[in-house]
Amino acid sequence: MFSPRSRYHTTMAQSADFIKEKMLFAMKFAAAPRTVGSVTPSSPYLVSSMFLNVDWQSVGVVAELGAGTGVMTKEILKRKSPGSRFFAFEIERGLRLRLSRELKIKIYDDAAKLPQVLDRARVGKADLIVSGLPFAVLPRCVTAAVMDAVQRTLSDEGIFVAFQYSHHMKSSFESIFEQLSTRLVVMNIPPAVVYECRGVKRGAGCCD
Repeated sequence: MFSPRSRYHTTMAQSADFIKEKMLFAMKFAAAPRTVGSVTPSSPYLVSSMFLNVDWQSVGVVAELGAGTGVMTKEILKRKSPGSRFFAFEIERGLRLRLSRELKIKIYDDAAKLPQVLDRARVGKADLIVSGLPFAVLPRCVTAAVMDAVQRTLSDEGIFVAFQYSHHMKSSFESIFEQLSTRLVVMNIPPAVVYECRGVKRGAGCCD
């Protein structure tokens, strides 16, 4: 049982880590807003909404695109089944190296390389692909390449879940998925839209 003093020190340490994470995210955003996409990490409310309808027992392969400071990454590691495979991607080198050291897992760079990474790992298709990439501010060619990778690797029964800060991607997602639902998360800075997509329309294009 923790003493009041030990609980105090634990709380202070957690607060210090939270502040450091916020500062790091803000600095990375200032340096490369088109890569990081937001001035602050995702809130617990957004994290909860992202995984609202995920049946973790049926997820054998999960990929995360745009790991950032690892808010979603850590939650995936907590929730996924022990035997499942996890592949995380983060293009910003500083964030990627920091998160890799902290979690002691390999973090890949370019999310568009997802098909090649899964092929090399011999794991087949992904059952869940989670994205925090800021599609609204990325060059169209980058968004198209990433979404092509998603289409090629998501299993027939798989789920693609992404959050954005606008409805900018709604028509693009509708063009490549059979089913699309959205949820607004106001308890986030800024408020975010969660897109939950199922059923890839084979041969469909994105961002034409």
